[in-house]
Amino acid sequence: MNEKRNEKVFITERSSWTEHLPGETVGELLLRNGIYIDQPCGGTGLCGKCRVILSGTIPEPTSKEKKIFSEEELSSGFRLACQTKASGGMKVTIPAQDSQSIKVLDTFENSNNTDTARCGDNGSGIAVDIGTTTIVAYLVDLGTGMTLAASSAINPQTSFGADVISRISYIGNDPEKLSELQRAVTKQINSLIKEVFSKTGRKLSAKDRMAVAGNTTMEHIFAGVSPESIGRSPFQPQFYDSLEFEASELGINAEKGVKVKLLPNIHGFVGGDIVSGIIYTGIHKSEELSLLVDIGTNNEMVLGNSDFMLCCSAAAGPALEGAKIKMGMRAAPGAIDSVKKNGSGMSITTIGDMPPIGICGSGLVDAISELLKIGVITESGRFADKEELEEHLSNRYKGKKGKDLSFILAEEGQYGSNPEVGITQKDIREIQLAKGAIAAGAQILLDVAGKKLDDIKNVYLAGAFGNYIDIENAVRLSILPDVARERIHPIGNSAGAGACLMLKDPSLWDTAARIIKRAEHIELASHKDFQEIFIGNMSF
Repeated sequence: MNEKRNEKVFITERSSWTEHLPGETVGELLLRNGIYIDQPCGGTGLCGKCRVILSGTIPEPTSKEKKIFSEEELSSGFRLACQTKASGGMKVTIPAQDSQSIKVLDTFENSNNTDTARCGDNGSGIAVDIGTTTIVAYLVDLGTGMTLAASSAINPQTSFGADVISRISYIGNDPEKLSELQRAVTKQINSLIKEVFSKTGRKLSAKDRMAVAGNTTMEHIFAGVSPESIGRSPFQPQFYDSLEFEASELGINAEKGVKVKLLPNIHGFVGGDIVSGIIYTGIHKSEELSLLVDIGTNNEMVLGNSDFMLCCSAAAGPALEGAKIKMGMRAAPGAIDSVKKNGSGMSITTIGDMPPIGICGSGLVDAISELLKIGVITESGRFADKEELEEHLSNRYKGKKGKDLSFILAEEGQYGSNPEVGITQKDIREIQLAKGAIAAGAQILLDVAGKKLDDIKNVYLAGAFGNYIDIENAVRLSILPDVARERIHPIGNSAGAGACLMLKDPSLWDTAARIIKRAEHIELASHKDFQEIFIGNMSF
């Protein structure tokens, strides 16, 4: 290696040497070079997801890295990109990440029950759902109203944190950082647009148009508008109504004159994706009382019908998406996605039938529900004492009593070369916080409306989590309300589906404008009974 290279860092993914800035971490270096890595915790070193393998110059591990990696891994060069300072002569290799193969819900169907008008035009419509974790693009034929193709990918903004608050904090009041996140999402959207056109053989034209749905923060960042005000009380966005842009203004690759229109927002934490879901489900025009639930890092709920509409957001935290869980991960190959008690053992399945390497949200819900049934977890959320359990169960305990105690679902090497995968006492507490917030939100909406649980005729579950969880287990944990099971309907990506409808029937933009005027937002944190209801819903 020559002297010049001694001052640079080699990035294996680029097969090139690059200069590093003074004090820059490996994570910052990668992001500056347009390489997005998983950093759900926003670079605090707590989640352990931004793993890189170093060779050449390898610094001593930090205290946080010593807690996350084994001695063998540390000696092999494993480090956290967010904790390791870049230095000359360092070579960086990025192992496979959850985000590279995440299970994304991007299926679609052309339903006849939407009663939408047809545009009678020959162009293409592009509907985009900008989720906090994933982005999905759909291609719609504006002449026939048919949805032709869909493509999906990770939202590269996850490199700046798993949740919107982390990203708002990263941006602060810095226009350059806002532009950085805006460029990241636009680049991914352009890639998805190219994919959906490629799948159908269609070409871009000046007759095309775009409809974009996302939570309020995602829409602000995409539009290049600072989301800083959303991150502080009273959590007000910079805009509520629909915004329209020339595609070129936002960096979208399209023909001149193509318009991009954003769904309107109800509140700082109830955005255009929920408005899109309301339109897709038809809650706003139905006489039946319905509850729309979108479970994610931020859980949004809408209770209403043609007479009224109440909504709220519950800070469920990222546990149900794998963050803050010791062996948590997104829904990617190798993630435990279901757990059942099987005789004297625990039966698990994994995404892709791969050896288990972690556990995703649906697996967590199953695991905790099953362990509650057999007495390993008590109603208070604590692990039962070993003496109270049968030997084949108590033998699965590992670690010290307290938050470090684990119940092992998969022994190391049990499925080949898999690591040990279990859930900890702390993991259970994270799920309790999430489910407590969700259940409290639903209860308060019913109380404010003067309605009872039995009055709800439909519970619509939006998003991937709602599509894949075991409904019975979710009800048992109070993540979902305890109504007749035939009333609970997983509806998939309602944000994307609703955006497709906006393209098929432009009159729905007026409907969306009326919805945000009608919808009353309930601020849970300031509700007089929230703390009592929240704590009351923490127990199982």
